[in-house]
Amino acid sequence: MQNLTKTIKIRLYVNSEQITLFKQMSEQYRLACNFVSQYIFDHNFELNSNKLNKELYRDVRECFNLKAQLTQSVFRTATARYKTTKEQLVQKPFRYKDENGEYQRITRTLEWLMKPILFSRPQCDLVRDRDYSFVENGEMLSINTLDKRVKVCFETKHWQEYLDGSWNLGTAKLLELKGKWYLHIPVTKAVKEFCKDEVKHVVGIDRG
Repeated sequence: MQNLTKTIKIRLYVNSEQITLFKQMSEQYRLACNFVSQYIFDHNFELNSNKLNKELYRDVRECFNLKAQLTQSVFRTATARYKTTKEQLVQKPFRYKDENGEYQRITRTLEWLMKPILFSRPQCDLVRDRDYSFVENGEMLSINTLDKRVKVCFETKHWQEYLDGSWNLGTAKLLELKGKWYLHIPVTKAVKEFCKDEVKHVVGIDRG
């Protein structure tokens, strides 16, 4: 067996009050991520979430009015972005020609960054059963905000099969896209491993 992971993108149907609460929370979360990102950049790219939590937890909560779980998520979001950038830098080394005209490579690290990573898009990560949960027999979403929990209707047409209990739901990302609000939730399920010997039909695609 192997794990199959997908991301379902659920559209939320929100009223004006909920929009205000979501905008406030996602903006404060973005600012907090930039605050932590600046600290990481200034302190030799410290990517240990526990150490960041010890140094910055109180400051992040007080400065950005975030609740405890959101504060913890800020550290994970910021460090995850730096770890992704680190992998990308390793995969794309700096290439140059030496005095003999031969190409040489230098592995790039986070120290090559000229400025801290910037979080420009308001969004926030929500932990299941703490920051978000399905209520009223799965017909509503209960989402925590900086002020209070709110119940939100959502589009169920394309996602019911992933909400039947057979899939494990992970940390969701709340974001706005073209005036509409979405909750992106990674879902994971154990499936049978692919075996090419069991393939009976092959589909070809003519890319023209």
